Amino acid sequence: MERPLKVRLHIMSPVHIGCDDVYEPTSFVIDVEKKKLIEFDPLHFIQALDRNDREELSRRCMRDNLLDIFKFIKAKYNIVTGGREVEISEELSIHYNKNFLLSKTFNKNMVINQFTIAKTAYNAHNGLPYIPGSSLKGALRTAYLSSLCKDQGIEKCWNNYLDRRDLLSERDTYDSIRKKNVANKLEKQLLGGSFDSDPFSLVKISDFMPVENGRTRIVYAINKKKKRSDKPTRADSGPPQILEVIKDGSLFEGIINIQQNNRTNRAIIESGFLKQVNDFYRQLFDIEKRILEEIGAAPVDISNFTKRLNETAFLIRLGRHSGAEAVTIEKNRHIKIMQKKGEPDKYDDHASTIWLASDSGNPTTNNKLQPFAWAVMELLPLDVKNIFPVSLAIEKHVTIETGQKTPIVDAKPPPVDSTPKAILWENAMVRWSPGNATLTAIKDNKKAEITLLGSVKKEIVPESLHKRLFDKRKTVVGNVTVEPIGGNMFRIIKIEMP
Repeated sequence: MERPLKVRLHIMSPVHIGCDDVYEPTSFVIDVEKKKLIEFDPLHFIQALDRNDREELSRRCMRDNLLDIFKFIKAKYNIVTGGREVEISEELSIHYNKNFLLSKTFNKNMVINQFTIAKTAYNAHNGLPYIPGSSLKGALRTAYLSSLCKDQGIEKCWNNYLDRRDLLSERDTYDSIRKKNVANKLEKQLLGGSFDSDPFSLVKISDFMPVENGRTRIVYAINKKKKRSDKPTRADSGPPQILEVIKDGSLFEGIINIQQNNRTNRAIIESGFLKQVNDFYRQLFDIEKRILEEIGAAPVDISNFTKRLNETAFLIRLGRHSGAEAVTIEKNRHIKIMQKKGEPDKYDDHASTIWLASDSGNPTTNNKLQPFAWAVMELLPLDVKNIFPVSLAIEKHVTIETGQKTPIVDAKPPPVDSTPKAILWENAMVRWSPGNATLTAIKDNKKAEITLLGSVKKEIVPESLHKRLFDKRKTVVGNVTVEPIGGNMFRIIKIEMP
């Protein structure tokens, strides 16, 4: 028996979901006046260059001087098509100019380390952000386990699992606890066994797609002490963290499907389960609110949901910089606190610092800093005829020309050709992106894509191209058969040698 819940996720503070992808410095420029990062397809860029510029770019690439390449791209980017714009702060644009355009000295490692921008999880086909179901499930699971632990009165669980308990002390290191698989043993104790009795094996969560205002921006992640202090933290001594985040106010929808099965004796009941989740995160929310007020930062405003919390709306925290407390079990936390160089690390049941989103890499005040990762899950009436969410906004690729760089958003999806006809693109440029398993073909400023998994590669791409395309990740030329899938979008059907 399945009991699906339709859920709307309200993003209440900046959320970053890691996807092991970054904005490559050779694939974007920054428009200082508009305060926008503009990401473009390098293949489009190269195609749009004339012969002399291509030769000049080739010479610069052979010199292995990234700074020289960045300056060339900045000077020529206005001829690129298919760009995507992301909001940035004024300070980030100044940071970019300092590292890439105004610098006269060059250190490749320093430039890359000082300006690495991590992307949040995104749909490779339309560039829109989404919330992976796995991220939401992990947050729900932590809250559920903490509730079970509280009910059973379990505290400092490592005392039950480590050898030589008589020698165990508060100084016992994190590594010694981790190596004994204490967390896994605690989960098995709470759930009554392994996977067969795990109620979360019966919880299926879809990816959450944007339905309104699914926009991102780029911020700095700033580490602050939880008590008012002018001294920097140890984390501040390294390169700045620059993250793409989903903006607060964004809305996402998805499905939580709870299956009931006799093989588990701890069936999850929706109302009680979600209240457990809300209680866990509400306690952390209230603690953080006091900390933010102490250091002069503004807490997240959830006043619009106050009357509905624990009824049809439930607090949750997900993504990077959620805080160590949000990913560990209450009264069984053993959090590593790094000390000054040369001093041994300490361990406590709470972190001593907090990560906050900032428009500045070195803010002079805390009043504009925001905590990361807060959201509210709202239960919606289930429409069995339209159970899966459909995005209300589809972002088109932007044509970047002088004076014309505004992204266009349609209220309705573009029309889809119900009878697509195959089209042959001769001598198209083809590249492989292993990060999102996407094959892309470019021809006359048109782009076709397909996601390839497993043996499908052999059916789409001739074996003679496999080594260069998939192993060496080089761009190849081939005759590509495509079909239109709506608007100016195409799907790859087959690739042949030219």
